[in-house]
Amino acid sequence: MSSQYESIQRGTPEFPVGIFAQTIYLNEPHHHIEYEILVISEGRAVVGIEGHEYTLEAGKAVFLEPGTEHYARSVSEGETYRYNAIIFSDAVLGSENDPCRIFFEGIRINRFPVIPEKLLSDIRTVTQLELEEAPGRQLQIKACLLSLIAHFVRTKQYNTVSPLDSYKKHSRNTIDSVLAYVHKHFRENITLESLLDITHYSKSYFIRLFRDNVGMGLTEYVNKYRIEKSCLDMLYTDKNITEVASSNGFGNIQYFSRVFKKYMGCTPKQYQKKLKGTVIQAGIL
Repeated sequence: MSSQYESIQRGTPEFPVGIFAQTIYLNEPHHHIEYEILVISEGRAVVGIEGHEYTLEAGKAVFLEPGTEHYARSVSEGETYRYNAIIFSDAVLGSENDPCRIFFEGIRINRFPVIPEKLLSDIRTVTQLELEEAPGRQLQIKACLLSLIAHFVRTKQYNTVSPLDSYKKHSRNTIDSVLAYVHKHFRENITLESLLDITHYSKSYFIRLFRDNVGMGLTEYVNKYRIEKSCLDMLYTDKNITEVASSNGFGNIQYFSRVFKKYMGCTPKQYQKKLKGTVIQAGIL
């Protein structure tokens, strides 16, 4: 399971847009399940995208699709920069049958779109409204985002994706949404039926799509994720093995031990003993 996967979880299901102004961006390669419009507002920054680095000046922007590996850092030590970011899901454009959303899902915005000063100013304004938690800010933030997308379309800063690309894009977004759900609810009883309610796919199609995209079945993925979280609990908390199991979605201690040994090559008790020995050798205890 990749540690590079990140679900930003900005906004809420009712308002799936987050807007930010900061001076520090994640400088480790990562990706998430939302779209992102990243604008350098002050200074210069190096933005890494899918293995390539680009130096961007103030006023330059990057449009990142879900799943795009990226990061940002200072151009040189001691040099600072500031950025604005709008992170959103396509749900902000309406239901799956909304013509605005259908059109958007059928295009790919240019990686480095040109944004006029008027819209850059709007981004700064609505960001300030968000920081101040001003009444009605959601309306103005959404209006700003839609204006940006409309500008990209009006100035033809996009390419039309092929039906196959569009299908792959929708499938990837769907699987990312499922993974985000698993990461949020892994402590609960996750059923195939609950995920079918999210995707609206048939059982056989979903099982095949999940395996094709993730490389393993749903139960295996959930168990592996729970074991990773259990290992962190044993490393950073004083929970006993029964507490670790129950707090990470395993209702049966015997099943937990069996699954743990499958992935870690030892029992939970042996793993705890190994951790304790490692910590003592490191002189921490």
